[in-house]
This record gives sequence, structure tokens and C-alpha cells, in this order.
Amino acid sequence: DIHIGDGVLVWMAGPDAGIYAIAEVIQTPEIYTELPDPEYWLTPKNAKLDKPRARLKFTRKLLGQPLRRNELKQDQILRELLVIRAPNSTNFKVTEQQWQRVCALKG
Repeated sequence: DIHIGDGVLVWMAGPDAGIYAIAEVIQTPEIYTELPDPEYWLTPKNAKLDKPRARLKFTRKLLGQPLRRNELKQDQILRELLVIRAPNSTNFKVTEQQWQRVCALKG
């Protein structure tokens, strides 16, 4: 379901969880035998590489002012993000309304 040109919200988990970047898919997902940019990822050395991965281009980095989970939970639209309601996965679909709301706040 991931295609070139799709918008991406990059989530960082942990105590300060939230949206830390906005990106765009620039390459169709594929399985890599090794990560193209291993110095970027916090991936364990023994991580499995048997799942397709999409390459991204960051369009906006929010490192200094991320949209943190506690703030998102207060927003009428963004509190319904799947990453908040059902966080046990890797990729989550975002509705058009949710995408527009993030862009209005940080775009």
C-alpha cells in the first residue's frame, strides 16, 4: 500500500514519543540485503532484513519542535491516529484529515 509520492509522518517512540519529521516516499518498497544508510538507523546488528522498506526524502524535520504524543492526544483530529490508539505495529495509515491537520500545525 506504499507508493512513490506518498506522504509520511516519522514517529519516534519512547518517553518523548511523537512525530519528528514529515517525509515523502521516493522509491517503491523493496527488500534490501543490507540497509543503504546503516549509520542512520538504530537497528540491532542481528536485525532481520526480510521485510520491504521504502526510501524516504525528508521534507520537514521537527526535531526541535516535534508533535509529541501528549499534545496529539489533546487534538480533536490527531488523537485518533492509529499509532496512538493501537501502537503495536510499524506502519500506520493516516487519514487525509489527519495529514492536513499535521500540515496545518507544522507544514
